[in-house]
Amino acid sequence: MIELKEMQKKAQARKMKMNKFKYAAKKVIYLLTLTLCLGIFSQSSALDWQSLSAEQQQLLKPFKNRWDKLPEQRQQKLSKAAQRWKTLDPAQKQRMKKRFKHWKKLNKEERKLARQRFKRFRNLPPKQKKRIRQQRRWFNQLPQAQRKNLRKKFKSMSKPDRKNLRNKIRAMKPAKRKQFLRELAR
Repeated sequence: MIELKEMQKKAQARKMKMNKFKYAAKKVIYLLTLTLCLGIFSQSSALDWQSLSAEQQQLLKPFKNRWDKLPEQRQQKLSKAAQRWKTLDPAQKQRMKKRFKHWKKLNKEERKLARQRFKRFRNLPPKQKKRIRQQRRWFNQLPQAQRKNLRKKFKSMSKPDRKNLRNKIRAMKPAKRKQFLRELAR
């Protein structure tokens, strides 16, 4: 009787080990299948140069020779940008060309700084973004001489002075802020 119970326990232990092994094997097979499927899907979403429209190919011509080497995410992004380009009116296209020329003139460090600032801006709350856009619009509406003068004064300040000025301006009410900045720009 004791031997029978021992044999049953051993059989049950073997069964449990086998179940654990089967469970682990199923997991491995599932993960391998999933990985394979993801690999197939990611390869299929890469864009072939020939699948782009003639207009997209024309716009993306600088990327033609290295298109296949670009990451698929970059290909998708460029393709969408080329599609968006078609929807822009001539004035918007002109503005974009001007921005792109300016971007090309920037050195590596300036581009890096611009990307960091954009990333920081993108993560701001909507209310802050709105305020910054309004300030930028206001600044751009100033006559060129005043904008140049403001920039010159701002750049000539030390970092702590610039920070203090920013804080002082932020604390002002909008009407007072505009008046103060106009006087500063003179």
